[in-house]
Amino acid sequence: MKRIKFTELGFKKNLDTLIVVVGIILAIIGSLAFFSDKYKNLWILLNLGSAIGLFPQFKNFFYKNYFVWNKKGGNIKINSKSKSVIFSEIESFNFELNELIIENKNNTQLTFSLDNIDKQYIFELEKVLQKHIPKK
Repeated sequence: MKRIKFTELGFKKNLDTLIVVVGIILAIIGSLAFFSDKYKNLWILLNLGSAIGLFPQFKNFFYKNYFVWNKKGGNIKINSKSKSVIFSEIESFNFELNELIIENKNNTQLTFSLDNIDKQYIFELEKVLQKHIPKK
């Protein structure tokens, strides 16, 4: 059975934002190397800051199934199908016959196959969607 990696975005929710901020600070300090010969060894900080700042962005490439969200929406990738969703635009969602069916307010449907996904991750996905989709 496959698993789904869940990540809630936000400064207080995970370390990814802090890592990006540290990377940006190091890159700014390292950029002093461009403006002065006195600080010519700081280019190393520019390279290090760039690498640190980009690391959280590439983290999801290592997972085949993931759900990344914040309070407004999220990205779902399950069994090679990836879509962005905005919670306020979702009319309803259903879990039936190993599928997640998301119906938008503009009468479009997104369907994700849940074949070979462990049940505990399906329940967790359902909990997150129920928490963030507005009630009628």
